[in-house]
Amino acid sequence: MEANRKKILIVDDDEFLLGIYAKNFRDEGFDVLTAHDGQEAWDMISAGNIADIIFTGITMPRMTGFELIAKLQADPKLANIPVAINSHRGRQEDEKLAKEMNVDDFIVQGLTTPIEAVRRVKLLLGIQNSYKVALTLNKYDVSALINFLNKQQNTHCEPVDNKEIFIELAPKTEEGEFKVKISC
Repeated sequence: MEANRKKILIVDDDEFLLGIYAKNFRDEGFDVLTAHDGQEAWDMISAGNIADIIFTGITMPRMTGFELIAKLQADPKLANIPVAINSHRGRQEDEKLAKEMNVDDFIVQGLTTPIEAVRRVKLLLGIQNSYKVALTLNKYDVSALINFLNKQQNTHCEPVDNKEIFIELAPKTEEGEFKVKISC
């Protein structure tokens, strides 16, 4: 493992989803460990395979995601590992319990793409250094902003329908200041 690469433990009993998330995180430079349920994840952790972050489902055989989180939180050496729940149901009661357990993020499958899940995990780990924001044409002053940024940055993003245009915001060291870049 490279010194600057982060290790993620992905826990899910759905083999297909496990594969999708593992590929997306690997593609973004993560070292990926996988487990098919909370018990397998706990066994890996107990054997010394400590990840920088845990990305877990909820309902799984042998040990649920919430049971895994409770075990982690009960161990002072593991309690500070960030945890993101990846819920396929998105139930309010699960989200409420996640908040009560101080889970770092609650991601709902179907509403959040795997790429967005990776971005959110990067934010939790402090390795996401910019934010991409999609601009919606014909809303407020979006066309004027696009034209201004095109002139300022010598770019040629045309505000036309069916063309995605983004602004990327990179925080500067001064509080509240960002570097802004347009891309299309």
